[in-house]
Amino acid sequence: KNNKVRIDYKGIPITGLIIGPNKYGDRTFFSDNWPNKARNWLPLVDHPYDKATCEFIITAPNHYQVISNGLLIEETNLENGFKLTHWKQSVPISCWLFAIGVAEFAVQYVDIFEGKSIQTWVYKQDRIKGFYDFEVPTKEAMQFFSDYVGPFAYEKLANVQSNSVGGGMEAATSIFYGDNSVTGTRSVRWRNVIIHEVAHQWFGNCVTEDDWDDVWLSEGFATYFTLMFREHAYGRDDFVKGLTNSKKQVYKFYDNNKYYTIVHNNLSDMKDVTTGYIYQKGAWILHMLRNYIGNKAFKDGIRSYYKNNFNSITNTSSFKEEMENASNMDLTIFFNQWLYSGGNIILDGHWSYNRKDRKIIINLEQVQNDGYLFEMPLEIGVFYENEILPKFEEIKLKPGAIEFAINSDKEPINLILDPNIKLLAEWNFEKK
Repeated sequence: KNNKVRIDYKGIPITGLIIGPNKYGDRTFFSDNWPNKARNWLPLVDHPYDKATCEFIITAPNHYQVISNGLLIEETNLENGFKLTHWKQSVPISCWLFAIGVAEFAVQYVDIFEGKSIQTWVYKQDRIKGFYDFEVPTKEAMQFFSDYVGPFAYEKLANVQSNSVGGGMEAATSIFYGDNSVTGTRSVRWRNVIIHEVAHQWFGNCVTEDDWDDVWLSEGFATYFTLMFREHAYGRDDFVKGLTNSKKQVYKFYDNNKYYTIVHNNLSDMKDVTTGYIYQKGAWILHMLRNYIGNKAFKDGIRSYYKNNFNSITNTSSFKEEMENASNMDLTIFFNQWLYSGGNIILDGHWSYNRKDRKIIINLEQVQNDGYLFEMPLEIGVFYENEILPKFEEIKLKPGAIEFAINSDKEPINLILDPNIKLLAEWNFEKK
């Protein structure tokens, strides 16, 4: 039987709904629910595990346009200069993804993806620049994630200029971007934000962490899948540039936060829910996992993880199980050291060639002073004179292992650690 509850309330929200002038001085109204601010203006269970469909029926002065989740059901001019707008989201989502935006928008119906509308909503003053900026790469990213991961879950996708966020906010079907996102130049920075927010429609929105402790399943995933799209669309060099930049950020944060873990342990204060580390190291963990189990197993695992948690909630151990099933490998050590423990790999060492035994001798020690030691494969590129390409060898880093030997009939001219950029590590390594 259907129980209906009606709640009447009114007031001025302290947060969660931002009312005030945008950068042009025009009065606007935008939701800002992440991570747990929806409770300040909506009666709901403010937690990611509670997914629900939603409808917003909004009455506003009729010079405004109103955007929200899902499909537009009705738009009617009322008496006295007011307009009623009705949006309905038929796919269940977590409440931090509920969104409304009320402003004087210029609205463009850009394209369709598999029968679903792709739209741009920008301030009327930014019409030309905004329509130009948001036209790409939304559809291409949707196509890539749809092909690689699984079907797009929702009824439309709108890119919306807003003054309630600084960067991007992945609200389901209505992505918000900061006031200054419109440049008219298709800047690389904002291009990458668009890809990241589109990736969230799959990870975070459709497949949602059941608790904020597992926020990396949202942010780490969106960050890595942004890099994967960049490799697909703009080439390997762009991908490597992204990985290298992420690594720098990881080690910069790590300098002052040696014991910070990617999976939180009963996070007590929501202001600490995420850091750049969760995004960048989270992405690197997926990259290492992909190299550790292989491309095919990684893709199979991701597809199965998505399919089995479609429009639902999940957690890190469930993701681990999917990847173990896909790869037929025990990933306990991998997950424990990268997700549930702190620390990062720092190596120090040297190499030499033993002519008598025809061996390359490598001394390599984990010197991070955080108390954590890692078990990981490390690829080594061995370069010989008059040979363009290196020979690839693999050694196993593990606690206590310091000396490694590689058979080689001749003396190499150089050794490079991790030539294909597979391991999150920093090092000091030279010929002895």
